[in-house]
Amino acid sequence: MLRELEPLAAQFARSRENLNASLARVSEAQSRELLPGRDWSILDTLTHLATNQTLMVELLGDIVAGTRRALPQEFDNQHFNDTQVARGRAQSLAEARAQLDASYARLNALLEIIPLEALTRRGEHPAVGDADVKEFLLAMYAHHEMHCRDVVEQARRLNKV
Repeated sequence: MLRELEPLAAQFARSRENLNASLARVSEAQSRELLPGRDWSILDTLTHLATNQTLMVELLGDIVAGTRRALPQEFDNQHFNDTQVARGRAQSLAEARAQLDASYARLNALLEIIPLEALTRRGEHPAVGDADVKEFLLAMYAHHEMHCRDVVEQARRLNKV
């Protein structure tokens, strides 16, 4: 892995460790309780993280490869999120965690092969817009961390006695 990407990879790893520690204290039933003031549960959030990260890794992989594949003009991020989360509600907490672990493994595999010359390649991030590889990764991390914090906080609320 490039030295330039090691700090970001370490941040992702710490965030995942915190997430996994919190999830260890959450039951299947608790994972389906809605977060306060939200219409998503922990299970929904994990599904969102996994499906979003999978899509972002695919897009980023194309940018790294120099193909700059963009999302179709008609891509609707909200519709994508809603559809994926709705589909994910049929799975168990363990299945959602496995899906997230698989998406995280794909991200780590990509981080290992990004060459130095690819860091300045640009592509389209669905939320940020035009971004180079490092900016794309930073946006992915910010999104990941935001949702991980939601899950960690909900796990704390659910397990306060």
